[in-house]
Amino acid sequence: MEVAKIILEYVKVVLSFPVATVVLGIAILIMFRDSVSTLLANVAKAKLPGGIELETHQNVRSSQIGESKKLPDSSDSTVDGLPSGLNDAQKTQIEDLVKSHIASTYLWEYRYLNFYFVRGTQLVLDWFVSLNQATTLSHFDTVWMSVIPSVNERQAIITSLQNHHLINLDESSGTITVNPKGKEYQQWRGPVPPLTN
Repeated sequence: MEVAKIILEYVKVVLSFPVATVVLGIAILIMFRDSVSTLLANVAKAKLPGGIELETHQNVRSSQIGESKKLPDSSDSTVDGLPSGLNDAQKTQIEDLVKSHIASTYLWEYRYLNFYFVRGTQLVLDWFVSLNQATTLSHFDTVWMSVIPSVNERQAIITSLQNHHLINLDESSGTITVNPKGKEYQQWRGPVPPLTN
């Protein structure tokens, strides 16, 4: 009888609300671990009890995602990977088709960048292109500090331009150079229109 009471007490403890909740929570985390890890990787800011705020920077999160893909070089005169049984006319026709699709892709990407970049980011890109030489991160901060007072906003602009391969930031020296894609996009977009009231 004593053993039965002890077993009954253990069963009550195991089936109690806190223990069952923890077991259910662990089971859900195990079942949906990929979704949960993706969700946690995309969290930019979290407020914890006691007034504590945790913030992750975009460049830290993007480095966790992995290496970015290389963009195709639009200056290639031939397209690799064509079947060998094609005659010259067929090859040129397919190459022209592929090149037109690449041009269409760049057009849609530039349209997206027009929509994605806020005015400040576009003005910063115009400034980088107008310099016609490399600059440093400290010089950028000095010039744009009066226009964009927030350090986080200036860093977000640099990160955004860098993530879209419009500029290149050398982490060791802090040198910023405009990539050919950045110049091409800025030339395609034209000047930033003035603000109207």
